[in-house]
Amino acid sequence: MDVFQTNKEDDRPIPLTIKNYENKTRKTDPFYVEMKNEIKHFAICPACKNPVLVVNLYVDKTLDENKNKMPIHAKHCKYGIKGLAEYSQAAYDNCSFANPSKFGGTSKHNNKGKRNEIVSLIKEYPVILYNEIRSITGIDFNESTFSYMIKNFIKSEGYYYKYINKYNLPYSFLNMQKGIRLFNSQLYYSNIKNELIKSINNSKYFCYKNYKIVPKSKDGFYEIELYLANHNVDKEYESETIDVVIVEKLDGKVYEIFNRTIKINLEKYINTIDKQRRINSLTDEIRIEDEYFENFV
Repeated sequence: MDVFQTNKEDDRPIPLTIKNYENKTRKTDPFYVEMKNEIKHFAICPACKNPVLVVNLYVDKTLDENKNKMPIHAKHCKYGIKGLAEYSQAAYDNCSFANPSKFGGTSKHNNKGKRNEIVSLIKEYPVILYNEIRSITGIDFNESTFSYMIKNFIKSEGYYYKYINKYNLPYSFLNMQKGIRLFNSQLYYSNIKNELIKSINNSKYFCYKNYKIVPKSKDGFYEIELYLANHNVDKEYESETIDVVIVEKLDGKVYEIFNRTIKINLEKYINTIDKQRRINSLTDEIRIEDEYFENFV
């Protein structure tokens, strides 16, 4: 995984970079540990609070079997680190980072605490979820489409599915949706916007014109839809990817016009939520002594 934490009381994931790791650990025990004449680097998993081993922190010449450089990443280690964290097998078995469930699975849990957590995130911070799904897909979904997605998620009891957690919610929320219609949709500012425009313009039946996805011809009933597919878990790096797919349809025939594999970012969404909470708290102490405001404070 590409996140870590140094405080067992904090479940906010920190992006794993050399700078972040050094700043948070201060290069001290129990994060830098000498083992067999070699310095090993440790941290804490934000989700399960077990110790994790940071791999390739300073070694950028390590190669895999295909001679590719292996990136810095963290892996759960199944033993305790003195002064840092004890190892818990039960916590590891239920860890969102160590054992992510395949998207699309039908397995459910009956943990009302987890259910309430997911529902509260959607209910209290819908704008953050809305912005995240637009950023992931590159599509500027309108409010009615987003409203339909929420109703579909709640109706399907998405909050009870084991593969859905607070870290992957924008991706798993999208994954639960069937093909999302893109007719007349605008594009959202993202790093795939130009690629989307090119793919849509090169399709058989659609183009991006006047800032909207529209048919090239008025003859025929054309459809264009987006969905997420092919969720993949890399156990070696404890990382996940998923495909963003766009297809066009005519008379029962389906043509794929866009397919891009993206890495699932497990820290951005929940850290944005936390930032919003901190910002909201800045106004808690506002008090105005005035008749006009007496019903609002």
